[in-house]
Amino acid sequence: MQLWHLFAILPLPAFATEYGRCTGSQATGNWGSHGICMDYRECNAEGGAYKSGACPNDPNEIRCCVIGFPPESSATNPCGGLSWCDWTTNGCSGSWRTGFCPGGSNFRCCLL
Repeated sequence: MQLWHLFAILPLPAFATEYGRCTGSQATGNWGSHGICMDYRECNAEGGAYKSGACPNDPNEIRCCVIGFPPESSATNPCGGLSWCDWTTNGCSGSWRTGFCPGGSNFRCCLL
């Protein structure tokens, strides 16, 4: 039997992706709905709040970050006015702004 057959049947560990959604056991409430996995130092620089245990199997410096969401980081308004960084699939009752939040084009600033 060739070894690659063995690897094909073994389960792969679950990794959260940097700049992906927070999915770990601590991804509850705003953390799970609106958080992004990123380096905690970058989260600080963005004015966000971070928590451990919500980005499984990632390096220790990758943590779940929320930017602009109360009560964790409500003092931050990433694109002015009343705003926060969120996944576009969550919708925005105001308007989406680009260039203010980390990650890809599916994580943007919602400005009310």
